[in-house]
Amino acid sequence: MSQFAGDLRRLREKAGSPPYRELSKRAHYSASTLSDAAGGRRLPTLAVTLAYVRACDGDVAVWEERWQETAATSKVPSPEETDEEIPYPGIQAFSARQAGCFFGREALVDQLSRELAERRLVAVTGPSGSGKSSLLEAGLIADPGRARIVLRLVPGPRPLRECAIQLAAVTGGSALRLHQELTADPAGLHLRVRQFLTGRSPEAELLLVVDRFEDIFTRCRDEDERESFVAALLHAVLEPDSRLRLVLGVRSDFTGRCGRYPEIAAAVSAGRRVDTGPMTAEQLRSALVRPAITAERRLEGALVATVMAEASGQRGALPLVAQAMRRTWQQGHGATLTLAMYRASGGISRVLADTAEKVFSELDEFQRRQARDVFLRLTSLGPAGHDTRRRLPAHELDPATGAVVTRLIDARLVTADIDGLDLAHDALIRDWPRLRRWLSTDRDGLRLHRRLTEAAELWDGANRDPAPLYRGSQLDETTALAGRMMLTHREHSFLNASLQAREEEAARARSSARRFRRLTAAMAVASGLAAVSAALAVRERRQTSAPCW
Repeated sequence: MSQFAGDLRRLREKAGSPPYRELSKRAHYSASTLSDAAGGRRLPTLAVTLAYVRACDGDVAVWEERWQETAATSKVPSPEETDEEIPYPGIQAFSARQAGCFFGREALVDQLSRELAERRLVAVTGPSGSGKSSLLEAGLIADPGRARIVLRLVPGPRPLRECAIQLAAVTGGSALRLHQELTADPAGLHLRVRQFLTGRSPEAELLLVVDRFEDIFTRCRDEDERESFVAALLHAVLEPDSRLRLVLGVRSDFTGRCGRYPEIAAAVSAGRRVDTGPMTAEQLRSALVRPAITAERRLEGALVATVMAEASGQRGALPLVAQAMRRTWQQGHGATLTLAMYRASGGISRVLADTAEKVFSELDEFQRRQARDVFLRLTSLGPAGHDTRRRLPAHELDPATGAVVTRLIDARLVTADIDGLDLAHDALIRDWPRLRRWLSTDRDGLRLHRRLTEAAELWDGANRDPAPLYRGSQLDETTALAGRMMLTHREHSFLNASLQAREEEAARARSSARRFRRLTAAMAVASGLAAVSAALAVRERRQTSAPCW
């Protein structure tokens, strides 16, 4: 591979050593891409190789044969691998290394910097997919300001252990010993930070960024470890001689659960938190156009207008747009990205459909049933198949689906906030074939299920008053549905209460029938006795009135 790259450099020398900026104009690839092609780090794609060769007036046929020979003994890049740094990160968040391509959130970056200058504890909140991690990584960590040393961690299932590992990597020493210190004493983190910064500039501080803070609720099963982790964080940030500033990235549907920690609850409260709300049209345009400019490309006006229209009003659009633009970038390497390239890549629709199918294929059979139920609950059936998104309230979520819901959120298929779940984009309903099949099959059953959900909610909200309970054929139809659909605990309880009420009514009816039969029998006996008594009385009168001879 190094020989191949060296020959490319010699080809350029034979062409008069034109600057890579000039080659870029001839080849319609960026200068950095062409430079990397001749750098020898990895084999460039065939398309880049031939463009380089043409720009240097080389023999295309000869170089194509050489590329094939080299590729046969080398790893050929997959479609997702590229010869250049793509300025769109895809589904993943921007990293600190990609800060130069991070646009549209300048106001939030400034707000976060101001808040951090004034307070030692700051929270960044927002729905899933709203750009919290990108803001923390590319907006804050890439330029922490002042004399700050940055430590970033994601709590995971063992937050205190993870804190010890990451802190030991920065301060030195044994992670095992540090973990023992943090476990034994909540002051351990504060003391270790003070020790680490001793001898440095008085302004020096440690900036601790805890992204996905909600992991302490969703992934950490050890309550003692959770409490020890939070205690260590708060002790380190609240001590009068603290030299640590703490930034928490929290998904907005978990801010309520932070209420058990008053200091954190104050940080996530309205008016104090930094909230990654929806982008304005101008911010979205900046996030689309300016990354391409940094890589010496431009976007066709029709492409910008189309992407902005597709992203407008969609809660989870940002990572989908980034992934769609990444795929568009890979479609062609001219100076301009066009709408035709975007459509050839499939756009947001294909990103969603491909991601949904991939995630679904990785689930086991029971998880697939759970995922199907979640997607169907997130859809509102419309006339003639014109289905739309439906917000899934948090109280309607079955706790047993938690692991599956987390997978869907992480894959950017579903967004979560304080009110519940929502589909990331309407296109998922239109363009994911599997979901379309689910929605087109047994629509009457789906409507029946939706009515059951609403009735169960009404019943539960009315302190389980028996009035909304199902009866008659409606109960029979819904009971049959239970074998085909996954029901929540509330829906099961509603159906069971309806069945019990029907059984009680039937029992009362049977009891009434028995009383009626006994009463009827008693009346018949009484009537018989009365008739006999009357007959005897008549006979007696006749005997009494008869003459005696």
